[in-house]
Amino acid sequence: MATRAQLSQERSRLRRDELLNAAIELFAEGGSRAVTHRAVSLRAGLPSATTTYYFESIDELIKEALGAHIDQWTADLEALSKVDVDVDVSLDDAAGFITMVFAARGPEVAAVELSIFLAAARQPELRDQAARAMRAFESLAGSVLTRVGIDAPAELAAAIVALIGGTALRRQSGLYSEEAEARLLTAAIRNLVAAHALGPAGVDHKLAELRKDQP
Repeated sequence: MATRAQLSQERSRLRRDELLNAAIELFAEGGSRAVTHRAVSLRAGLPSATTTYYFESIDELIKEALGAHIDQWTADLEALSKVDVDVDVSLDDAAGFITMVFAARGPEVAAVELSIFLAAARQPELRDQAARAMRAFESLAGSVLTRVGIDAPAELAAAIVALIGGTALRRQSGLYSEEAEARLLTAAIRNLVAAHALGPAGVDHKLAELRKDQP
């Protein structure tokens, strides 16, 4: 049976987590200006003085909320990379698959994730956590590439993650429809995979052929 002290510690931990969750929700909705002591307490359903009990300042609260969110994102990515599942999506099917992902996670979701990640990466104290999140993302991409039979995929995975990040940024402009974005991302991934399969020598040879064909 838990002691009174243990119950108190658990209740304190839960309250602190509630404040962090409330802070990240408000940050996602309105940036750092939306994160105030009163707004966070109200969102968490706690007394107005609760934030000052757990955090010395709003800046500290925002940093911890960003860090906690990035850590959870990293843990989710790391867990996914360890799941042993059959990948049954070929490059020919990828456009349809990506379209489904985009439908489930619209541009507004991508905007929130981008804003949270960029805010964390700008904090010197959180930069290592942001870098770990990127490594986890690349590791997940690499594990998927390995499962579809691609050897030595580390650099290819890093390039694909960069493509995904760029696509997330461009989706905010509405320049292309979601279907067009899915097709463009699929084509770019196919081109990267093809170049990876050719290898540096094969790519150099193809580029040399193209230069010869130029007038």
